[in-house]
Amino acid sequence: SSNDQVLDFNNTGSSNMPIYYLNEKVRNARHQLWKKIVQDEEGRVNGKSKNGTVEESDNDEDESPVNEQNSDVLVESSLGSSASASALYSTKSHWDSSKSAVLGLATGLSLGDYQNFVGSLRATGFPGHIILGIAKDAPKYIVDYLTKQNVTIQFVEMAEKCTYDGAIGHDGEPGKPIDTSHWHCPKDFPDFKITWARFPIYKQWLEQCPDCTDGIVLTDVRDAYFQRDPFTTAVKLQMQHPLMVFEEIYPELDNTHWLTDFPVKFCKNITVGNVPMLCSGSVMGSREGIIDYIDTMVDEFNLWMKSERCRINMPGDDQSVHNYLYYTNRLKNAIAIPHRTGPLHVVGWQAARVFERAQEEAKGQGVSNLANFYVKDDNWKNWLPEKYGLLDPNTGLLLNKDGSPSAQAHQVDRFGDLNKKWITRMNEEGWSYNKDRL
Repeated sequence: SSNDQVLDFNNTGSSNMPIYYLNEKVRNARHQLWKKIVQDEEGRVNGKSKNGTVEESDNDEDESPVNEQNSDVLVESSLGSSASASALYSTKSHWDSSKSAVLGLATGLSLGDYQNFVGSLRATGFPGHIILGIAKDAPKYIVDYLTKQNVTIQFVEMAEKCTYDGAIGHDGEPGKPIDTSHWHCPKDFPDFKITWARFPIYKQWLEQCPDCTDGIVLTDVRDAYFQRDPFTTAVKLQMQHPLMVFEEIYPELDNTHWLTDFPVKFCKNITVGNVPMLCSGSVMGSREGIIDYIDTMVDEFNLWMKSERCRINMPGDDQSVHNYLYYTNRLKNAIAIPHRTGPLHVVGWQAARVFERAQEEAKGQGVSNLANFYVKDDNWKNWLPEKYGLLDPNTGLLLNKDGSPSAQAHQVDRFGDLNKKWITRMNEEGWSYNKDRL
């Protein structure tokens, strides 16, 4: 109705520049500060003093909280320009898509999930490497489909039992060691839950791909599809940076959210605070930048494993580590890409709010099935109301803030079945809107 509150996703408070890494002097100073903090922390965890002797300690937490007095460490605005950012961070003037790679861990998915992800990516004209980890016992029809799409298949064998032992529960209270028999851990990394283990696995795959020399995307698979080649899009946007992390919508979603706040608070005795949430399932960069990123993540995972307070009983704390490392300047040459401005668009928060609104409207109309709820007169391309500003009604493609199609849309499952007919038609028509019209 005309009295409905409009959710305007075009006018948000997201920063229009990366948070603070464009000032090289400040960045290097912070790097040295946190390098010392990490060294001290490792010494405490290992139970050694500076002279190498073992000493008693009842506190293996980070004793250097980031507070308001040190808030410049976390939230200082960029002092550079977008032009200087490109000059400072770009390692190549061009990424060749044929030498680039998209990596994802995709065990136990349906054929439809693989078709949405792989089919949409190939339909953009992307000629490069798609490397996916799938279950060792994946059905033959899935293996055949992926093979036909020239996907490099990596079979991931799971451990019979995880050796990971979480100790802090969702309520943030220390508890007894928990039963982790329900966790999924790969055989090669049984002490890493799968959300952690994917990072060293990705490094193994890159080491096995000497031709993957240019751009790299690490991404979730089940809840994502593509609308343009992400690497040609990055080149057009002058975003060939060594490491790009992607903001979710801000200020609606920030690091006070429980997903990142309580794990970091209990493990490190600090809070990252009211700064944009960064999605650990959407990461992009150069081969060298991504390998550096993986190494840093794995080093931090190993550090968290040594402290009971850091062993969290939840699968999503890789995002906690991801945000902690970025906001403490531990990710080398990292650039935060503002929401809906780069190649990867994390749409989850908006999608969830849209679906909630659709549920309210459907309830008022006595409708129980929300599949294609907003589609009128079989106009399946226009599957969202114009008021949300997320969609091109002529194609059904999700858009960046500048009106261009997002190269990848991530966390699209939060829309529920609102786009069911559109997804079906896209697969039937070979994702016909996924290439630029000249």
